[in-house]
Amino acid sequence: SVGRWETAVHEVAQTTYETAVHEVARALTECPPDARRRVLNADSLDDALGDLLHACQNMPESSRRAVGAAVEAALATDLESQAPQTTAATASSGSDRGSAPTASSSSRGVASHSKPVSGGNGSSSSSSKGMSISEEDKRLAAARKLQDKGFSLRQLLAFYRHYAATGDITPETTTQEVVKKIVITETAKDGCHYMGSEFMRGHGGGKRAHRPASHAWKAKLINTLLNILLDATGWQPTNLTEFDQCHGYSPLYRDGGLRADDLLEHFEPENLDKTYWLCVFAVNEHAAICGDCWTCNKKAEWTAAPEAHLRAKSCLICHKPKFNPCECGMKKTNPVEEAHEIYLFHFVVELVDALVVSLDPTLFAIRRVWCVAEIVRALMAGTVYFRLAEGLAAELVDKLWNDIDLLETVEKCEATNPADRDAILKDIRAMNGGVKAYDTFVNRLLELSLGIARKLHEVEGVGLEAIRRMQTLEMDLTWAAGKITSLHELMPDDKMFSTLDQLTSFKIDCSELERLADIDALRGIGALVRLQKLSIILEDCQQITSINALACLGKLTSLQQLTLILGGCTEITSIDALACLDQLTSLQQLTLNLRLCKQVADISPLSSLEALTQLEELKLDMRGIEVARSDRQTLCDRIATKLAPATKLDIDF
Repeated sequence: SVGRWETAVHEVAQTTYETAVHEVARALTECPPDARRRVLNADSLDDALGDLLHACQNMPESSRRAVGAAVEAALATDLESQAPQTTAATASSGSDRGSAPTASSSSRGVASHSKPVSGGNGSSSSSSKGMSISEEDKRLAAARKLQDKGFSLRQLLAFYRHYAATGDITPETTTQEVVKKIVITETAKDGCHYMGSEFMRGHGGGKRAHRPASHAWKAKLINTLLNILLDATGWQPTNLTEFDQCHGYSPLYRDGGLRADDLLEHFEPENLDKTYWLCVFAVNEHAAICGDCWTCNKKAEWTAAPEAHLRAKSCLICHKPKFNPCECGMKKTNPVEEAHEIYLFHFVVELVDALVVSLDPTLFAIRRVWCVAEIVRALMAGTVYFRLAEGLAAELVDKLWNDIDLLETVEKCEATNPADRDAILKDIRAMNGGVKAYDTFVNRLLELSLGIARKLHEVEGVGLEAIRRMQTLEMDLTWAAGKITSLHELMPDDKMFSTLDQLTSFKIDCSELERLADIDALRGIGALVRLQKLSIILEDCQQITSINALACLGKLTSLQQLTLILGGCTEITSIDALACLDQLTSLQQLTLNLRLCKQVADISPLSSLEALTQLEELKLDMRGIEVARSDRQTLCDRIATKLAPATKLDIDF
């Protein structure tokens, strides 16, 4: 069936290819979400074919037959509609936007719309002369267009630099104020989204986004920018505030201001060119929110003369100032319209690599019903990264420490438009387990991202299934500075890692936990045998004396990238546990920082690195170890001799 599909697709128009790909996505129900996403998001026909065939390799035979049958039926229908006297109908239309999904939405737009009738010889026909494209398909196509209204980090930094210089963006400016003063104002004449504005067109226009950022409009814009910057670079927050990655002096971020000039001039192009998506830039706010009054816009007086009401600075009915006044007077779309952008975000999430959740110190984001819904939807479809550039407020740290939920309940979450809130809550209440199960899932997921697994056992049903399916997890424990002495205080149950045994990428950041002495809980990492990428950051944890728990790393034979930062752990006396690294024969990239581990007297365990013949890059820092320089030199020379000649070495001893 797959072979016949490949032949047929090459014979028909590009529009038929679009329809066929939609059919494939529906049939791939037994494949992981990322496989479906790759097929749908392919840039070319050949890419889609390759992705499809790869996805089919691990499917049961019955599923492969289903793929072939569904696509054959779609093609038969389109070929019929392409008789000489007609042309193929386009498979997609629509516009853009995306704010969050509703919780009960399916994992993809999968409502079937073709009706195949298969014959005994494998041929198929259709009961209809043309293909009826479902509303789900139209919105998926619109989401594709919306995805192309993303921006690069380079563009975002240029935006910040320009408006910081004009005074329109200050350290206290919220995203809401940016929408009101910049986005709506500068696009009012053309009635377009901000990526179509004169400023953004002058900086390259819209880009295909690979990661959307979920954020709260009440949060400061600089916070969202910093979180995107951390995501693009893989930096820790301290990289912004303590030293300059570009020059080695002066913080990049101080007193609410970011040195965007230096980043734009000296930053690596591959990071500057990474693409993201923000609703405030991608959505046409003139068709969505400007000039509106959600209290009065359904009253007869308003609907009788909507343009006059939309143009007014204050509502002509309730006389209250508007959130986003504008004189454009553009008619607003509504949820039943194909052009309504507000309800497309869940499709955008499924077309991208991952969702970035921008958290600020007060966690405004998890008090917004759209953001909470986006987080859950994204985890069901793929990967979620929480970014927290500016740390947590003291009251929230106390909540975490005392096992008080960060999200009281989704029922109390806010939304600018009450209708949006009501629609999302209606779907959540209809879920299995309702609001209680939803609240539990969101809270445990947030806690997990902050290194807390005390109540992970409370997650059940589809929430537990989603956590078990997670392939990427990043834990940030830096909020616990001054509190934690043992990782068991946050991860008391050894079963946590067995629950997460599908992980292929894991990062845990315990940097600057000045009281942390016991890391024995990390032994559980040995259960994550699927890991390909692992980062353990224990920098400046000056009470740690033993790293024996890290002997578990020898079990992770699938690892390709390992980052182990022990710099500043001045009380470590032995690195014998690192002798296990010779088991990681698939390792391609290794970063090992032992700077200022002054108590280490024996560095011979590092001879294990000689076995890593597949290494492409080695970064090793032994500065400050109280071992004779000549011994360090001898070891480094021996390692370099054993490794492949092409290995990129960055060794500092």
